[in-house]
Amino acid sequence: MITLFRTSQIYALDQIKNVLAAHIRSLPGRILPVGLPLKILRYEFPCEPIDILTWLHNQHVAHKIYWSGRANDFEIGGIGVADIIEGKGSVDHAEVFAHMEDRLAADNPNLRYYGGMNFDGPVTDINWQSFGSYRFVVPRFELLKTNGQTILSFNIAFKDVDKDNVAAIVKELDTIDFSPATTYRRPPKVLRRADFPDRKGWETAFARIKTAGGKFKYDKIVLARKSVFDFDVYIDPSALLKHLKDKTPQCFHFCFQTGKTTAFLGASPERLYKRVGDGIETEAVAGTSARGATSAEDAVFEKELLNSSKNALEHRYVVDAIREALGELCTDVRADAKARLVKLEGGQHLVTQFQGTSRDKIFDDRIITRLHPTPAVAGCPKEEVLRAIKEIEPFDRGWYAGPVGCVGYEQSEFAVAIRCALVNHDKLSLYAGAGIVEGSTPEGEWREIETKIGNFIEVFNTGSRGKEQGSRNKNLDP
Repeated sequence: MITLFRTSQIYALDQIKNVLAAHIRSLPGRILPVGLPLKILRYEFPCEPIDILTWLHNQHVAHKIYWSGRANDFEIGGIGVADIIEGKGSVDHAEVFAHMEDRLAADNPNLRYYGGMNFDGPVTDINWQSFGSYRFVVPRFELLKTNGQTILSFNIAFKDVDKDNVAAIVKELDTIDFSPATTYRRPPKVLRRADFPDRKGWETAFARIKTAGGKFKYDKIVLARKSVFDFDVYIDPSALLKHLKDKTPQCFHFCFQTGKTTAFLGASPERLYKRVGDGIETEAVAGTSARGATSAEDAVFEKELLNSSKNALEHRYVVDAIREALGELCTDVRADAKARLVKLEGGQHLVTQFQGTSRDKIFDDRIITRLHPTPAVAGCPKEEVLRAIKEIEPFDRGWYAGPVGCVGYEQSEFAVAIRCALVNHDKLSLYAGAGIVEGSTPEGEWREIETKIGNFIEVFNTGSRGKEQGSRNKNLDP
């Protein structure tokens, strides 16, 4: 069964809705929900270039998705829901990925599910309820940019092709705005901030991971902090992501929006893994320092990071764990001979990259189960630190530090959801963690977390210096 219709013609933005609407209206007379009813039919129409975040920002819908690759070679904005798998209990990885595999097809290379899952265990915090323990969506409509081309796509499961559904979908299409420009409201003003734990609580957490003799109980443990900011207006997730993306090149950028002012978004520098066919790529990212205000100061920070025994130890635990995991998944494993330095806008990190060829029919559920969580976001020994994190941290991590990404038929890619935030109306919760090993201090790790959330803080500071007229009105459409 053919699951992809694609035209070679490039359509103008003022034509494309009418062209796509005609194809959608014809579906009930052309498609029978027999044979492979679960498979998803996709229409792709190349169109004039348009900025994807601009397009996404202009859509007045509740459910939005944004994903862009770290190399800026793949970018997608999606609205609506053509198919979804979600749950609030423990994640059965085999069941989740089997659902997606049953609906994808070899002839449909751009069709993907987008979403993520909890760091560990079922969802417990009410603020994460709309995301569940896992949630993966095929958007109803997508704007995709890949290989230098912009494509408008429409997705529908074969089983959903009937006159009533089609009529409702055409109405959805009619509301889509293809204006090539938009106005992003400035970030709102911060009214207050609260840290969980606060400085005293952070020192108490450090004390809990030490023995009576002052030694750390674990080889490495990553403890996180949640910083909650209250604003004077509701937050527009698309606008916030735009401001954040401008400050954070060389990152994966994502936004999973479940309501008009409810979203999980971020700019992660860390890939969990990428699979293309039987090839797997992953990396160890651990060891962080700030960037300098001048080139001379930056060089000092770089030298300190490269010569830091504490950061070298933290990085080695991640390298060893990934090498062991890939050894079980792959027939061969290749890795950088030594860690290299990656400089980003908000910090610099030690990185070691890995490649491998998977054993016969190793699927995504096994890869993600074996790799996640790495010691970069949990620690080691793995099971012991996961129990400790639940006992010590005064909040539910939710999707923070969990896998977020996209799943296709021949390739999948997941980032680690760090440098991220949960948007709930006029509240923003920032999450960041620090790897604690022998030689770590409460003061040093607190400063490291401040460095990691610095890009978000800069976005807020920009907004507070010059808000647009009228932004104090909470009834304003965000």
